Amino acid sequence: MGALLIDSGPLFLLAVFLLLGLVTGIPAGMFGIGGGLVLVPALVWLFTWMGFDSQFVVQAAIGTSLGAIVPTAMASARGHCLKGGVHVPSVRRLLLPIVVGATLGAWLAIQIDGRALARIFGVFEIAIALWLLAAVRPPTRPEAGRAVWFAAGTGIGAVSALIGIAGGTLTTPFLLRQGRAIRQAIGSAAALGIPIAIAGSLVYLLPALLDPALEAPAWSLGYLYLPAVAGIALGAAISVRGGVWLAHHLPVLMLRRAFAGVLMLAGLYMLLR
Repeated sequence: MGALLIDSGPLFLLAVFLLLGLVTGIPAGMFGIGGGLVLVPALVWLFTWMGFDSQFVVQAAIGTSLGAIVPTAMASARGHCLKGGVHVPSVRRLLLPIVVGATLGAWLAIQIDGRALARIFGVFEIAIALWLLAAVRPPTRPEAGRAVWFAAGTGIGAVSALIGIAGGTLTTPFLLRQGRAIRQAIGSAAALGIPIAIAGSLVYLLPALLDPALEAPAWSLGYLYLPAVAGIALGAAISVRGGVWLAHHLPVLMLRRAFAGVLMLAGLYMLLR
C-alpha cells in the first residue's frame, strides 16, 4: 500500500497531505504551536507506511514539519495580530536568540540516530501533555534581564528545531512568566514560530546540497518531502483561522485538556514505534 501511495504521483500525495494540513491547522491556530506536535508523529507513521528508509523517516518528518510550519505560523500569527494578540516588544527581544538556537538544534537533529530522536520527541510530547493536564500557569515574576531572555530564546529555538515544532509550548510559558496575558503569550509564540521554522527548515534542506551520500526519496529536498510540505501548508492555511477563532472564544481549560489527550497518544506512539 505504501508503494502504491508513492506511485500514485504527486497530485494524489498532495491530496493526502492536504487533509493532514486541514487537521493540524486547528491546534496551530488555537495554541500558536504551528501544529508540529501533531504533524511529526503523523508524518513518521505516513513515511514509514510509504516505505521510506528507517534512517530517513524521523529526520524527514521533523524537517518536513518545519517546512510546512512556515506558512502555517504566518497565517496563525496574522490572525492573532489582527485580534491584538501579539506583543511586539517580546517578539523583538526573542527573535535573534531563537534564530541562533533553531539553527543549532536543527544541525544537532541531523547528527542524531533516528530512533533516539523519536524517543526524545516522545518524552517531550508526553511531558507537554502532562503540563497541559495539570493546567499550571507559571508564576509571574519581575521581568528578567537581557541575558535570561537570550538564554531562553536560544533554548526555545534549539529544542523546537530539534523536534520539529514552532516553539509555542515553550515560548508561551516563558512569556506568561514574564507577565504577558495568556492570549498575548499565545499570539507572540505564533509569531516567533516563523523564524524558528525558517531557520530550522533551511538546515534540514542543506544535506541535499552538501551530502551526496544522502539517499532521499523522489520529490525530496534534503530532509524536506515537498508534496507533504505543500499539501500540509495549504490545508493548514485554510483551517488555522478556525483555530484562532476557537482560541478567542472557547474556555482555555477545555482546549488544554482536549489537546493534552492527543499529545499523550502521539507521544506514546513515538516512544513505542
